[in-house]
Amino acid sequence: MKGSIHRQVHLGAIAMALAAMPWSESLLSISQFILVGNWLWEGVAQRALGRRFKQALTTRESAVFLSFFGLHVLGLAWTSDLKWGVDLCRILLPVPVFGLVLGTVPRLSARQLKHVLLLGAWSATASTLACLALRHEVMALGQYRELSPFISHIRLGLMLCFSMAVFVHYWPQRAAERAAHLLGVAQCLGFLALLSSLAPLLVLVSLALYGAWRKLRHGTGQWRWAGAVLLLAGVAGAAAFLLSVWLGYSRHDPALLQYLDRASAGGEVYYHDLRNPQLENGHYVWINVADKELKRTWERRSTFNFDGKDGLGQPLRSTLIRYLASMDLRKDSTGVQALAPQDVRRIEQGMTSVVEGRQGALRARLEQVLYELDVYRTTGDPNGHSVTMRLEFARAGLHIAREHWLVGVGTGDTQRAFNEAFVQLRSPLHERWRLRAHNEYLTLLISFGAFGLLWSLFCWWWPAVRNRAFGHPLFTAWAIIFLLSCLSEDTLETQPGATFFALYYALFVFAAPRSSASTE
Repeated sequence: MKGSIHRQVHLGAIAMALAAMPWSESLLSISQFILVGNWLWEGVAQRALGRRFKQALTTRESAVFLSFFGLHVLGLAWTSDLKWGVDLCRILLPVPVFGLVLGTVPRLSARQLKHVLLLGAWSATASTLACLALRHEVMALGQYRELSPFISHIRLGLMLCFSMAVFVHYWPQRAAERAAHLLGVAQCLGFLALLSSLAPLLVLVSLALYGAWRKLRHGTGQWRWAGAVLLLAGVAGAAAFLLSVWLGYSRHDPALLQYLDRASAGGEVYYHDLRNPQLENGHYVWINVADKELKRTWERRSTFNFDGKDGLGQPLRSTLIRYLASMDLRKDSTGVQALAPQDVRRIEQGMTSVVEGRQGALRARLEQVLYELDVYRTTGDPNGHSVTMRLEFARAGLHIAREHWLVGVGTGDTQRAFNEAFVQLRSPLHERWRLRAHNEYLTLLISFGAFGLLWSLFCWWWPAVRNRAFGHPLFTAWAIIFLLSCLSEDTLETQPGATFFALYYALFVFAAPRSSASTE
C-alpha cells in the first residue's frame, strides 16, 4: 500500500541516501541497510520475498543491470589479489542494493521523485557552506582542492553539477522559490569555480550545451531563439576564455635566450638550462640562476632552509626560482633582495608564482595544466602532476589491455598489473605515484577484457533504453555527468562514486514514474 509504514521507510531511506551522499559515508551505508532491511521485512511480512528475488533476476532490464555486479564477482575467479577484488565488490554493493530494491517495488510518483531529488540537490549545496566554514583557511594559500573535507572534491563537483540541473529542471513558479533556486545555482557555480577541477568544468559546459540544444529542439518562439543565443554565447565565451589563458601563459620572447649574461652583479657565473624552456607567468624559469647567491641571501631573509622544503613539502629552491621568474627577476642576490616580506611568506607557504592566489582559481588551474604539460614535454617528468601522470597511467593501461585483451586480469589484479607494466615500460613515475588507470573505461577493459567492457557498457545502456529513462531530461543530464566522469576517474572504486552511479541510475530507470517529465 502506498501509505504503509514500509512505503514511508522506503522513501525515507532513499531521501537519507541522497542527503547523506555529499556528507558521510557512514550515513550513506546506514541508509542502504535501512532500505534493504525494510525491503526484506516487507517481503517476509507479505510472504513475497522469494517472488521479489525472482522478479529482479528474471525481469530482463533489472537482470542485465545486476549482471554488472555479477561480472565483478565472476572476475574473482581469475584474480590473484582476492583481498582487493573482494573489497571492490564490497564497494560496488550499492548496485545490487538499489537494483534489487528499486527494481521490485512500486515506482515513485512524480511528486515524490521531485522532492527526493531536490533534497539531494539542497544537501549537496549546503555541504559547500560547511566546506567553506571548515576549510576557509586553505583559500588564502590557494589550495582550493583541499576545500572538501567530507568526500573527494571531484565527486562533490559532480554532485554540484547535477544539483544545478535539478534546480533548473524544477524551476518554481513563486518568486521567493525562484530566488532560492537561483541562489542555489549561484552557490554551486561559485564553489565549482573555487575547486577549479577540470572534470566538473567539462561536465558543466556539456550540460549547458545539452540544455541549449533542448531549447533549440523543443522550445517555441522566443525561448527557441534564447536557446540558440545561449548556445552560441556559451561556446564563444568558453573559447575566448581558453584563448586568453593560452596567450597569457605562452607570452614570451625566445630571442631572450640568445642574449644571456655570463655572470651576476656579484660575480657568480649564471646557470642557464636552455634545454628546459619552462615558463612562469610568461618568463623563462631556468635562466640567470646563481645558486650560491640565492642560498646566502635567502637564508638571511627566511628561517626556511634553502636546501629544504617549503610549506607544501616542495623543494624550496625550485619554489623560490619559479617565484622569482614569475616576477621577471634574476635568480641571484639582487632578485631575492627585491622580494617584499609578503613575497617571502608566500614562497615559504609553497606558492610558485606572484599571481598564484591572486587570480581566478579556474584560470590558475588551467595555467597549472599548461605548466604540467610543458614540464612533461621538456623533461619527460610527470611526477606530482595530475594531468601528466594520467598520461603515464593511460600508457601503462593500454599496454596491459593489449596483453590481456580477451578476459582481462580479473577484478582485483589491476594494481598488480600496473606495477608490472610500469617496470616493463621503464616509466619515469616514482614509486609513490605508480597508481591505477584513473579512467573507468580503461579499468573495465583491463579487468575484464574487450568483451567485459562491452558488456558493462551494455548493462548501463540497455535497461535505460528499454525503460525509456532518456525521456527524462534529468536522467540524460545525470548520464552526461557520469559518463564524462569516467574519462578521468575510476568513478566506481569509491563508495560515494558507486552510490552516485547505482542510486541515481536505479532511481531514474526503475523507480521514476513512467510519465516522469512531469514536475508534480
